[in-house]
Amino acid sequence: MSIVNANNILIKFTIYAILLILIIAPGAMAGEYAADFMRIGVGARALAMGGAFTALADDATSFYWNPAGLASVKKKVLHVDHVPMFDGLAQYNTVNFSMGLNRNMSVGLSWIRHGEDDIPRYGELQGTRLERLTNPKFRSTGEPDGFFGNNENAFLFTFSRADYFDLLFNFGVNQYRIPLEFYIGISGKYILHNLDTYSGTGQGLDAGFMLRLVSDKYTKGQANSWFGIGATAFDLSRTSITWDTDSKHHDLVQTIWQTGLAASHLMPFIRTRVTLTFDKEFGFYDDYRAGGEMTFFDLLSVRGGYYMEKFSAGAGFSFRGYSIDYAFISHDLANTHRISGSFRF
Repeated sequence: MSIVNANNILIKFTIYAILLILIIAPGAMAGEYAADFMRIGVGARALAMGGAFTALADDATSFYWNPAGLASVKKKVLHVDHVPMFDGLAQYNTVNFSMGLNRNMSVGLSWIRHGEDDIPRYGELQGTRLERLTNPKFRSTGEPDGFFGNNENAFLFTFSRADYFDLLFNFGVNQYRIPLEFYIGISGKYILHNLDTYSGTGQGLDAGFMLRLVSDKYTKGQANSWFGIGATAFDLSRTSITWDTDSKHHDLVQTIWQTGLAASHLMPFIRTRVTLTFDKEFGFYDDYRAGGEMTFFDLLSVRGGYYMEKFSAGAGFSFRGYSIDYAFISHDLANTHRISGSFRF
């Protein structure tokens, strides 16, 4: 733990924030739907809270929501998701392995896959409209000529660093100390999209930071209370997916900036932690998200969230390094049930 002057750390924090804004701003008007499978979300815990996870990100799914938060992972963690979507028409899976290098730095490797298999292919209709009306041999039988697939994959490498400070403020003869945690992280990603016989590839970059004011009292290595802000820039490098078609078509992925607030408080007398989160997105949906979590005895958690005029809910159970989480996600097309699990060792 180092002790620094408040003005120095605030100047450093401001420089980081300005650099992020300068990088993000020029790419803010890219395409809306390129690589949109990366908008589905990772982890039942975060999604049960409405996806409002930018300033909370403190587990292995941080690589997706805010790469800065991966520095909260101090041990080795394996996290998996499996989601059958829309009555099994599509499958969404993620795998992540994260590990702490030391007290300040962590890295992670991740794979996200979204796919639809056995999509029917129909040939061109024969004859004229009149012939199809009058002669059955020109009509479609309704049987497909074959099937094809649509599979999207993303492979990510994440690096995160945390710094811990004591801010000293002088007011007259009195000196006040505020513990502070500052996280910064970056994720590089490679995207591979296979559609029928064609393929599209691209590279991208996500970056984020979190700043937390924490209390002096700790329980099991966690501050009893804290308040934090965070921001994530998705595809700040203006990710472009290039297809192997004759035209070499390019899909430009829109840069999105997600900002968030979070607060957490532990009530030691009943061993219950209450956490509230709020996010605002700039770009794409441009929506608000809110969530809450209550954790009892470090074992059982209940969660709820609100996003895009819809709601989510879920629960989680943790014991001796094993965690399993469930989320119910409401959707206009079909509601989704998500289960994810992790193992810490």
